[in-house]
Amino acid sequence: MLDFNSLYPSLIQEYNLCFTTLDWAAHQAAAAEDEEFNEDMPLPDATKERGVLPRVIQSLVEARRNVKNILKSEQNATRKQELDIRQKALKLTANSMYGCLGFSHSRFFAQPIAAKVTQLGRETLQKTVDIAQNTVGLDVIYGDTDSIMINTRLNQDEDLKKVAGLGEQVKREVNKLYKTLELEIDGIFRSMLLLKKKKYAAKTVEEQKDGKVIKYGQELKGLDLVRRDWCVQSKDTGRYVTEQILSGQENEVVLHNIHSHLEELAKKMRSGELALDKYVITKGLSKHPKDYPDGKSLPHVQVAKQMLQNNRPVNTGDHIPYIITEHVPPEHLPEGYKVPSATERARHPEEITRSNGALKPDIEWYLTQQILPPIARLCEPIEGTSQQELANRLGLDSTRYSNGSGPGANLDADQDIDYKPASSLPDEERFKDVEKLRLYCLSCRTENEFPGVFSVNKEGAVVSGMVCPNPECQHPAFWGHTTYFDCYARITNSMAIWTYGLTCRYYQGTYCCDEPSCALVTRQLSVTGPRCLRRGCPGTLQPSTFERAVHTHLKYLERLVNIDHAAEQVAAKGKHGTLADVKRLLNKHEKTAFQGFHEMACKSLESSAYNWITPTFWRSLFRVGTKQ
Repeated sequence: MLDFNSLYPSLIQEYNLCFTTLDWAAHQAAAAEDEEFNEDMPLPDATKERGVLPRVIQSLVEARRNVKNILKSEQNATRKQELDIRQKALKLTANSMYGCLGFSHSRFFAQPIAAKVTQLGRETLQKTVDIAQNTVGLDVIYGDTDSIMINTRLNQDEDLKKVAGLGEQVKREVNKLYKTLELEIDGIFRSMLLLKKKKYAAKTVEEQKDGKVIKYGQELKGLDLVRRDWCVQSKDTGRYVTEQILSGQENEVVLHNIHSHLEELAKKMRSGELALDKYVITKGLSKHPKDYPDGKSLPHVQVAKQMLQNNRPVNTGDHIPYIITEHVPPEHLPEGYKVPSATERARHPEEITRSNGALKPDIEWYLTQQILPPIARLCEPIEGTSQQELANRLGLDSTRYSNGSGPGANLDADQDIDYKPASSLPDEERFKDVEKLRLYCLSCRTENEFPGVFSVNKEGAVVSGMVCPNPECQHPAFWGHTTYFDCYARITNSMAIWTYGLTCRYYQGTYCCDEPSCALVTRQLSVTGPRCLRRGCPGTLQPSTFERAVHTHLKYLERLVNIDHAAEQVAAKGKHGTLADVKRLLNKHEKTAFQGFHEMACKSLESSAYNWITPTFWRSLFRVGTKQ
């Protein structure tokens, strides 16, 4: 990772940007006369005397450099701390000079100069990216305001000097273009998890002067586990998951460790083995509790008011700890009383301790709202797991999270770049998140996934799907039924019930909040659009079941009972003969049955409007028959 030292203050010095050097008044006058005027403000002439602003910033930068030099040789801990505070104050003052230019109520407000600084910043960063990619030949994977991250494709400890050398090469190529701008190596990472802009976790490498690696560390930016509004256990679990992801182990090992950790954590929480302080959430008061207009929706404000009622001091700026407690089951509440919200169940940790077991943390709320959301965000880029699988490991209802990802879910703008048509995906990938059709066997008394036209028995032979796939079943033929016709009727009814349940879920019209920490489910919509109805939630409401997901489910059912498609899949493996040989594995009755199943599945698929494009769509798209 390479970044510029104080980019904006350095740009002001580099290009001599000041009230006294830029003719910004003339630029504004030209813009006022012509609405279409969009020319950039010209930079000051190189022969102009240095302006006031660059000279002031230079004095601050030099003062900070002198303090940092003294800091390096200082041995006294107290004096060292004082010098560190001083150099940070000088840095903050220098950086705030740019902020004053863009703040309309500032004494030195000059919006054109502020805009020019940011424009030059973008151009400088882009020029740095071009040098790293085109001149040095490296892969830039991320850039943000004043820094770039480069993937060197080298990940062994012995490559550390080579990596540092590549960084120095980029640094030299960039720094020779400027007088005051300085690009420096900010850090070397062993591995990195880049989630979104300004959100990443990285495993840092530190070395001694002799080049030997002494230790690995972690750098976390913008992740949930660095924020205060998550409980202690949520942060601990997040740190463990981050360590596993950055460990460099095989993907299967990482997933096994994460899944096992979540299972063990849920077990400890439900058995009451987790310490009470692990449930504590802390939030600060930006004003007095009585001054909050929406205090009823903020747990820490409610706890602060309880503290005031108990004559405990509470002031603006205090950080209030609280725990969400269990609610009384609805059947135990008096008639007319409703279940209190999580906010109303917030209590101070000391109050819970004094209750002698009467008040307990709401385990299901913590697993749903505090553990699952941040872990799901960390694991989102990892293949082999999903929010549904993580919820299942925590012992939660995984069906609530079944439509959050995969080919059956809604596409967002970021996915369009690497979008592949669903029809080009293999069945295992295309239908991996589909709710599978399951049948109950009367012989072994177990419910198993219906394999479709063909299945493989315990001897490895391909047999008809009208045979129970459970290897321990004593009478697997016809799924335990005595006749072929009884089995046919059972599968037909199961398909009808499966399809009916799918369409019912769609027509219920329920919406879910896309903010994992909220997870509101409702059938109501706001007049202002898809905004979440829960006060204070920044999320938007999305349909619980998308039209695309319904179509994917129906297509899964059609493929499942399609003899030709299933025979092609088996024949492609090359172990069971030609396509004709595979089809001959079915007897006359089985072929007739699956032809009936397929007709039924096709009828359901054809009745879905998602499967069709109306002629009016093409007319509107290509403006056929419309007057120009």
